[in-house]
Amino acid sequence: MNKYLIFLTLAVLTTSFLKAVPPGDKKDFLGDWRFENPYAPESYQKGFLLIEEKENTLAGEIKFADGYKVLMRDIVYAEDVLRFMINVEGYSINIKATLEGNKIKGSAATPDGNLPFEAERVKKEVN
Repeated sequence: MNKYLIFLTLAVLTTSFLKAVPPGDKKDFLGDWRFENPYAPESYQKGFLLIEEKENTLAGEIKFADGYKVLMRDIVYAEDVLRFMINVEGYSINIKATLEGNKIKGSAATPDGNLPFEAERVKKEVN
């Protein structure tokens, strides 16, 4: 009986110290992100995402390492998932991702199948 009482007390104390994680916000995705994807075709393996808010709507672009830029289209944030589409060489690539700390993790639906997608927040230098 003592063991059950101790377990119950510990369980109550533990849950009282836990904080509920608030739902994410689309603003959590704002900023500059660096990505590397060894599974993508060579010229699309590295680059940066810039996600900003314009007139209360998400907007952005991807700049690949060679300087080629594409606009992020149909950007939607719902249920803690960011979804957007890019056009590359005439193909529509749909990307969906979630925020995990300082990383965006998800997948890109390409004509060749789904590829993992990951980007890390770029820290701004303070002057």
